[in-house]
Amino acid sequence: MATTSRTIACAIVGTLISCVAQAQASWPNKNLQMVVPWAAGGSVDTIGRALGSALAAILGQQVVVVNRVGAAGTIGTASVAAAKPDGYTLGWGPITPITNAAHLMKSVTYQFESFQYVCQVFENMFAVSVPQDSPFKTLPDLLGFLSANPDKATYGHLGVGSISHLSMENVLHARGTKITDAPYAGETALLPDLQTGRVMFGIVSVGGMLGRPVRMLAVFSDHRHPGAPDVPTVAELGLPSLQPALNGIFVAKGTPQDVLQKLEQSCEAATKSESFRATMGKLREPIVYFGPQEFTRRAARDNVDKAKLVKTLGLQAQ
Repeated sequence: MATTSRTIACAIVGTLISCVAQAQASWPNKNLQMVVPWAAGGSVDTIGRALGSALAAILGQQVVVVNRVGAAGTIGTASVAAAKPDGYTLGWGPITPITNAAHLMKSVTYQFESFQYVCQVFENMFAVSVPQDSPFKTLPDLLGFLSANPDKATYGHLGVGSISHLSMENVLHARGTKITDAPYAGETALLPDLQTGRVMFGIVSVGGMLGRPVRMLAVFSDHRHPGAPDVPTVAELGLPSLQPALNGIFVAKGTPQDVLQKLEQSCEAATKSESFRATMGKLREPIVYFGPQEFTRRAARDNVDKAKLVKTLGLQAQ
């Protein structure tokens, strides 16, 4: 009966627009897909799955996580930009494939304006980490060795243009040092090589390293990570430090405003859920929540800052 009434109403109005508006009002009426541009098992993936589960409970539809890995997160991010802007395809994770990699990779098919920024959930801090049996106990010790032996070291990061890559290159540039870098398709790929010493050190997320057989030497931030309070910040050591990666939900530009509003409200509610907070507690990651206006402002500033940094470092788009 309700369906018949809605059909008659659309016929009376006589426009497709009104019918579409009514269909949007029932959003979501099918499963959502959450695209994670990073490998399964890392901290970003783990948090995304916990957030997706909490969102599903609020929205009444499943949130299916899909890992689309590669090219410093740009493959998965591109799929979000190309998706139908109806709120059923969500991008999740750090916005670095948008604000960083897009300035360094000619293959990127999107730009900052290709997305709408729904909600920031947390800030992913990265740390300079070495194997547990490494002779380097502090970041100054490591940097001193690198300055004297630039041809004897290789470090791992999460892809060209990633926050882990640019953060370390920024420090090396300030020191006038250039060493070999090795991009990986995610922390789960980098960790084995870091733990066994195949790479001298790696730039990995603090949450992903807690409990692992590695030693964190310094955190890229202006404040210490609550999960590793004894690890100094790069800023404390008098070195340049980029802001942590902004992690949140983003969707394709053109998503209807009413859908965006419901999604943002659901995102905020999900971050307050007991299940999500339990996951963040286990990872010892603090929730840093912002709605669409502030998330967009912070993302836009990050985009401008990273464009300037790429020029300062003399990095060329490949």
